[in-house]
Amino acid sequence: MNQRFADTVLEEIGGGKAVVLVQDYQLALVPQMLKSARPDLQVGLFWHIPWPGSETFRICPWGPEILAGMLGADLLGFHLQQHCNNFLDTVDRILESRLDWDHFAVELKGRTSLVRPFPISVQSWSERKVPQGEDLARQIAQLKARYKLEDQYIAVGVDRIDYTKGLPERLRAVRRFLEKNPSCHGRFTFVELGAPSRTHIPRYREHIAQLDAMADEINWRYQTDTWKPIHFLAAHHDPHTVHAFLRMASMCIVSSLHDGMNLVAKEYAAAQESGEGVLILSEFAGAARELSDALIINPYDTEQFAEAIRHGVEMSAAERRERMRRMHRHVEEHNVYRWAAGFLTALTDTRAPGEKAGGIVPFTANEAERTRMPGL
Repeated sequence: MNQRFADTVLEEIGGGKAVVLVQDYQLALVPQMLKSARPDLQVGLFWHIPWPGSETFRICPWGPEILAGMLGADLLGFHLQQHCNNFLDTVDRILESRLDWDHFAVELKGRTSLVRPFPISVQSWSERKVPQGEDLARQIAQLKARYKLEDQYIAVGVDRIDYTKGLPERLRAVRRFLEKNPSCHGRFTFVELGAPSRTHIPRYREHIAQLDAMADEINWRYQTDTWKPIHFLAAHHDPHTVHAFLRMASMCIVSSLHDGMNLVAKEYAAAQESGEGVLILSEFAGAARELSDALIINPYDTEQFAEAIRHGVEMSAAERRERMRRMHRHVEEHNVYRWAAGFLTALTDTRAPGEKAGGIVPFTANEAERTRMPGL
């Protein structure tokens, strides 16, 4: 499959020059395939998921082949410096290569690959043609009426239903919050917008069933005739619905157990134009390195997690606005265009000394992410 991608890219390029951006782990072998056929190409690879420690990676029986495929790229990008460190350490332990830790570079078979962090970000909501003004207010009112959320403090989660997202840990924290704060009964509601994922795999189907059962148990224990503390909405939600929930929510909870970045956190900050929201963010999500004004939690620590929810609910308006103002501004300034421009600029700068960049046409070999929910 990787060879088919490489062949298609080479056919598209023809006899001309090109800059090729390869994205994510599905295409790990493509950079070396391209370089073997066309050493003159400028090839970049961006890795969207965390890179593990070297001892973990050694479990993979095809590790050397994967690393050699990736090192066909002139530039390898990861979300965090920590992932860059892990990658170089892995290469050092598995491949016969020369590492330059001062410049974060790997020389393999006479060719050099640079390794750099490029934290990915999001597009502004205004560019996505989501409802605004009266149309947005009408949509929010309809959703609140549909789920009986009027006069509620709304917390929201938006996730692909995957075991890395920390959803059981999130529900346990909500349950503990309700146990410790009976005054919030009847006025706090958590809404989870969960997109089913890989349902052909039994373990994923079991995971959805587990979450359903947990939500039902919490609702059975606390709900009243007019209030249900948890709405677990397992479906593929369109961007308009996601945006409306992010705008109406007073709190967004991101509790990843392991995440390269998790763009939901940035999507929420981008949606909070009024600066009223509170973000609870796992320390194991890459976004925690940038959005330090979030309430940072360890999702495995249920007591700390529940306390963060209480803190967010009771946070003063002045503190909420100051925290969210800084996060909203950071996401606006460090958007997806800045990420792409930074990566492509660094990639084109890797060309041989004296070679001009004129006439180069970027070509992207991308995984099929365009149909995903925003930020997942």
